Amino acid sequence: MADDSQDGESVDIGHLHVDTQGNATFKRLPTNQLVEALQLGVPYSVGGLEARPAHDVLYQDFLAVEIIHFPKTGRTIPKATAPHRFNDFTISSYAPVAFGHFRENFNIKPEDYLSSIYDEFIIKTVQKKEAEFLKSLLPGYYMNVTQNQRTLLPKFYGLYCYQV
Repeated sequence: MADDSQDGESVDIGHLHVDTQGNATFKRLPTNQLVEALQLGVPYSVGGLEARPAHDVLYQDFLAVEIIHFPKTGRTIPKATAPHRFNDFTISSYAPVAFGHFRENFNIKPEDYLSSIYDEFIIKTVQKKEAEFLKSLLPGYYMNVTQNQRTLLPKFYGLYCYQV
């Protein structure tokens, strides 16, 4: 729900709030914090796929969730994370192996996916119900889009959750 406002007033559009100075927050979280968290979490998840042995996509790959904790000070075990200036947070990567195969089927190399996050691909925030719905559709969606590569259905290349 959007508020009509005059110059000098803050604006709320759904969970997005823009104050009078132009600072944007999403669910009371500065948007730069969300962006930086994704810049740390997405490469960590995508890079972890390269270390896994290759196999065909299995049904359980659509159900898998990789949870990565990012303490403010960073960590070294089990796999290093970089220190950052925000509070501790967690990134969950849903069906990382399945989405990795999906990107591979469309000839998207991991380095291209990561370097193009700003230019070629859209990052969209969704409500929990929408994410749950997408997760429930993944096996059928994957089959449909990989068998019909010229489909007009949008292509989803990853599903991530950010939690403070």
